[in-house]
Amino acid sequence: MHLVMGSPNRYLQEKDILLKAGEQIAPLGKKVLLVGDETTLAVARPKLAPSLNKAGLEFAEEVFAGEVTKEEAHRIADLLINAGYDLIIGVGGGKAIDTAKAAAAYADRKLVTIPTLASNCAPWTPLSVFYDQTGAFEEYIIFQFSPALVLVDTEIIAKSMPNYFKAGIADTVVKFYEARASAANKEKNVPTRAALKIAAECKYIIFEYAVQAAKDLEKQKASKAVEKIVDSIIALGGMVGGIGSDNCRIAAAHAIHNGLTVLPETHQLLHGEKVAFGTLVQLELEGAESEFFELLELLNQLDQPITLDQLGLSDIEQSALEKVAVKSCLPAESIHNLPFKVNPELVIKAIQSVDEKAQAYLAKLKK
Repeated sequence: MHLVMGSPNRYLQEKDILLKAGEQIAPLGKKVLLVGDETTLAVARPKLAPSLNKAGLEFAEEVFAGEVTKEEAHRIADLLINAGYDLIIGVGGGKAIDTAKAAAAYADRKLVTIPTLASNCAPWTPLSVFYDQTGAFEEYIIFQFSPALVLVDTEIIAKSMPNYFKAGIADTVVKFYEARASAANKEKNVPTRAALKIAAECKYIIFEYAVQAAKDLEKQKASKAVEKIVDSIIALGGMVGGIGSDNCRIAAAHAIHNGLTVLPETHQLLHGEKVAFGTLVQLELEGAESEFFELLELLNQLDQPITLDQLGLSDIEQSALEKVAVKSCLPAESIHNLPFKVNPELVIKAIQSVDEKAQAYLAKLKK
């Protein structure tokens, strides 16, 4: 499909933008449901609620169950329909926003996204990542419509937890490696070429500003470095798939993430943290040695897991590794977007090799 491009109708990033949220949201509807967890709703409420009141909007809050499941999305969709809401606002991180996106699609309602942390490009994209009740990956669903409005308040994001921000950086730098691999054997039409350039820009900005941005965010400073990284995570990250479409999709890094979700020990890890390790596995599969160590250094500076031990899998048995590899290589998995054939045996060897190289790298740093 020649798609140019899947994107929000409006993306606004500004310090204290939530103080003006009501005037931006009012044209979309008058009765609004806010969906998030208790923490993220509390973070947004001091700025958002007065702004919605000032604009004369009727609104209520709904705490979602915490995991992106179809059951939860349908529950909230039913609430939207039965209570006559005009639109839904997803407030928080990827899980809250993915749930709101799915509910909006199921209920045929307009959607606004308000990220309270920059952990992925979920606020931009028209897709949700679904998990089952145990936390294991289930599937991606791409919806017909993108968010009508994205409001990014960098003052709020600057006060978010640094581990989410760092994981968001890891989930964004992978855009370059996965888009390149996914597009390798496909026609480089104009949208694909543009998407690849955006993916390269994501990588460039992250390698230049990420470490400083992480330090600034730990001090709760909404600095220029933070702003650049936030735009890269949410806007540029979302544009890669939005413009490149099926030619610039995810590849092995996200498939390894999905494989890792079969192990309960990894459920406490953030999405981007598992993707970080998955990106190293992809580069190992590709034999991209110099890029591997370049990324390894950056991920280590950002406190991302680069060894099995850091994933909580120091004593992993071969049978567990096999489960990860088999799930990563299921026929519908994105690992098959690589421009060469991959099987579970190759994935196991790559995971073990990444672990060995990363351990040796860390040991060398200690000397």
